Amino acid sequence: MIRLIIIFTTLISIQISSSAQNIYELNYGTESLIGTSVLALYGFNEPIKSQLRAFSIDELNSLSTFNIPNWDRFGIGLWNPRASNRSDLLVYSSALLGASAALIPTLISRKWKSSIPAASVLIEVNLLTILSTEIVKNISARSRPYVYSNLAPISLRTSIDGRKSFFSGHTSLSAANSFYAAKVFSDHYPNSRLKPLVWAVAAVIPAITAYNRVVSGEHFLSDVLVGYSFGAIIGYTIPLIHVD
Repeated sequence: MIRLIIIFTTLISIQISSSAQNIYELNYGTESLIGTSVLALYGFNEPIKSQLRAFSIDELNSLSTFNIPNWDRFGIGLWNPRASNRSDLLVYSSALLGASAALIPTLISRKWKSSIPAASVLIEVNLLTILSTEIVKNISARSRPYVYSNLAPISLRTSIDGRKSFFSGHTSLSAANSFYAAKVFSDHYPNSRLKPLVWAVAAVIPAITAYNRVVSGEHFLSDVLVGYSFGAIIGYTIPLIHVD
């Protein structure tokens, strides 16, 4: 996390001192606000994270599903490691998609500095998504569906991660990166016939990620719906506010 912040700050400094013209514009006002927000989120999350406690064996045995909403109940007790591994690959794929989109300005101009604004925006998207998701996870401390399953390893059920169900970080990250990629492509190629396909891919990747997170027993339906919505908003809005 600290490394991302350092890289982001370096890119901002290089770009603001450059006279290169880009679709995305970096300025001290916007970047200072986002940078301050990132640092505030990071500082706010640290003490909350340290207070989160895992379930003991006795607490597991006494867990009740009474407070789980009806629309989430079908996920209780699910456990599928293969689906969890698939969701990992999908998150990595969406990150690669976002990184590839950040290179579009360089492909167009043949100048590496042209991609600095897009790369900076991508880092902002990921930092805001990761930190916001973590804060909500640590505050809500919602039990994952697999906590209720005897199929899941006891070491996992009694880990701190077992209380980080809401909302889905995999889904929010895949949505943020996918929607970022689609937005960057659309901004640079507004008349492209591929735009509908690009947006369809951007919508499908996090949807499949969300499906696998539910099937795996990692998340309830409401976790992935909120994660999808939040990531999509961040991935679309942050590039939008940087349009020159």
